[in-house]
Amino acid sequence: MIILKKLKWSNCFSYGEDVELDLTAATLTQLVGTNGVGKSSIPLILEEVLFNKNSKGVKKADIPNRYANKGYKINLTFSVDDVEYEIDVQRKNGIKCKLYKEGVDISSHTATNTYKTVEELIKIDFKTFTQLVYQNTNASLQFLTATDTNRKKFLIDLLNLDQYVEFFEIFKEESRISSQQLATLEGKKDQIVYWLKDNEDPKNMVVLENIKLPKIQDKDEEELRSLMIELSNISENNKKISRNNHWKEELKSIEISKYQNIVAEGKEQDSAFFTESLGTWKSELAQEVGMRDKYEKLKNSEDAECPTCEQPIDLEFIQQQYDTHNKTAEYMSGEIKKTQQKIKEVTEHNSILHHANNMVEEWEMIYKSINQKLPTELIDQEKLEDKITILKTKIHAEKAELERAIAENTKIDKHNTRISIIKEQREEFNKQLEEVVDKAIVEEERNTYLEVLKKAFSTNGLLAYKIESLVKDLEELANKYLAELSDGRFNLQFVINNDKLNVEIDDNGKPVEILALSSGELARVNIATLIAIRKLMASISKSRINILFLDEVTQALDEQGKEKVVEVLLGEENLNTFMVSHGWTHPLLSKIEVIKEQNMSYLYDG
Repeated sequence: MIILKKLKWSNCFSYGEDVELDLTAATLTQLVGTNGVGKSSIPLILEEVLFNKNSKGVKKADIPNRYANKGYKINLTFSVDDVEYEIDVQRKNGIKCKLYKEGVDISSHTATNTYKTVEELIKIDFKTFTQLVYQNTNASLQFLTATDTNRKKFLIDLLNLDQYVEFFEIFKEESRISSQQLATLEGKKDQIVYWLKDNEDPKNMVVLENIKLPKIQDKDEEELRSLMIELSNISENNKKISRNNHWKEELKSIEISKYQNIVAEGKEQDSAFFTESLGTWKSELAQEVGMRDKYEKLKNSEDAECPTCEQPIDLEFIQQQYDTHNKTAEYMSGEIKKTQQKIKEVTEHNSILHHANNMVEEWEMIYKSINQKLPTELIDQEKLEDKITILKTKIHAEKAELERAIAENTKIDKHNTRISIIKEQREEFNKQLEEVVDKAIVEEERNTYLEVLKKAFSTNGLLAYKIESLVKDLEELANKYLAELSDGRFNLQFVINNDKLNVEIDDNGKPVEILALSSGELARVNIATLIAIRKLMASISKSRINILFLDEVTQALDEQGKEKVVEVLLGEENLNTFMVSHGWTHPLLSKIEVIKEQNMSYLYDG
C-alpha cells in the first residue's frame, strides 16, 4: 500500500512560499477556490515530484511562479508497505532530486536515475498514476459518450493493453505483406499452369476469323423502358383517370348556370331592421293587450268605480276605451305577422343565395381539379403486358445472339493466341512453375503462423478476453456506486460486440439513451463510472495508492445528489479524496480554501 502523506512546495505555478498540504488529514477534503487560483495544479505538483513530468504537458520553464523568480521546491513524504520515504526536489538553473529511506539518503548520482528508483518503489508508471490519482468529469464523460469503437480504444489505453494492439498491428502488417506475396505467387502459378494446360498440343492449329457481331436496336430498348415505366405506374394512372372521370360526372350534375345567375342577381338582405321592428310591435302589443284586459274587467263589473277617486265610472266610456285598445291590439297583431313573414322571406332568400355561392365554389374547385389531358378510358394492363413480353422476347433473342457471337470470338481469340506462342516457351514456363511452387509453400507456411498470431493479438483474441473480464468488473463496480447515487434507479451495462463497446443505460428497467439523460442524471452515471474506473485501475495495478483528486465532478448535481456523492466517497476505505470545486461546500467535511493574494496562491484550512 502506498500512502502519500505530506506535500510541501514553494513557488510552483501560482503558489507562493512554504505551502503545505496534509494528504491524510481526512477521508474526504473539500478544495475550494475560484478559477485560476491553482486548485487543479496540486495533482500536477504531485506528478512532478514523483515522475519529473505532468499530465498537462506544462514545460519546466512555466512551472515556477513568474512573480517570484526563485525557481521552485517540492517535498513529499510517503510510505510503501510501512517503510517511510521522502523525496525532495529543487529546480532553478538545474534540478536536484534527493530520495530518503527511513532518513537515509538513497539517491542516485543523477536525478533521472533517482526518479527511476521512485517508480520502482511505488511500482506505478506515470500513465497509471495520473489515471489513479486525478480524475475529472470530461475524461469519464468522453468515455461514456464516445463512439463504441473509440470507447473500446479508451479502455485499451486505460488498462495498459497497448502492447497487445502494437503486436497486433505488427502481425497484421506482416500478414498483409505475406498475403500479398502469396497471392502474387499463386496468381503467377495459376497463370503458368493455365498456359501449359491450354498449350498441351499446339500442332495442326489454324488461325480462325472472328464472327461479325450482330447489333441490338436501340429503339427497342427505349420503347421497353417506356412501357415498363408505364406498367409500374398503371395502378396510379388508372386511379387518376377514374378520379378524373368522377369529377367530370360531378361537374355535369351541377346546374352551374342556374347558380351563377342566382349569385349574379341576388344580394344578401339584412333582416336586422325587421327583427328590431318585430320587437317593438310585440312590446306595444303587450301594452295594448294589458289596457284592453283592464277595461274588460271594468266593463264586466256591476258597480265599476274609479280606483283613484272611488266615483262611479260611465260604462259607455269603458266600452269605448275597450274597443279602442282592442282594435289597436288587433292591428298590431297583423303587423307582427307581416313582419315575421318578411323575416322568413329574407332568411329564405339568404339561404338560397348561400347555397348558390357554395355550389359555384364547389363547381370551380372540381373544374380546377380535372386534368383535361388525361384520357377517359382506363389503361388495359393485359395489352400493355403483351407488348412488353413481345419486346422482351425480341431483345432477349438479339442479346443471346450477340453473347453467342462474343463467346465464339473469345474462343477464337484464345485459339489464335495459342498459335502465336512459341513451342519452346513450355520449357521456360515449367522451370518458372517449379520455382514459384517452392516459394509459395514457404510463404504459405509463414502466412499461416502470422494469421494465428494476428488473431491471437486482435481485439477478438487475447485482448478481447482481457477486456471482457475487466469490463465485467468495471460494470459491477459502476453499478454498485450508481445504485447508491441514484437510489437504485439507474443500471449500467457494457456490451462487447467485435471491435465495439456499447454502453446501455436502464432507468427503472426501461432502456434510455445516455445522451437523453439530464445533466444531473448524467453526472450521477459519470461519477459512478469515474470512481469505478479508479477502483478498477487500483485493483489491477501492482500497487495501491491512497490519494484521489476529483475535479469539478459535482457541479451538475443538486444538493441531494452531492450528499450521495459524499456518502459514497466517505465509504471508501484507505482512500483520501480531495473534491475540487468553485464554491460548494459541505458543513461536516474538512475544507481547504485556495486564495490568491498579490499574485501568490495559498491554502487556508476552512
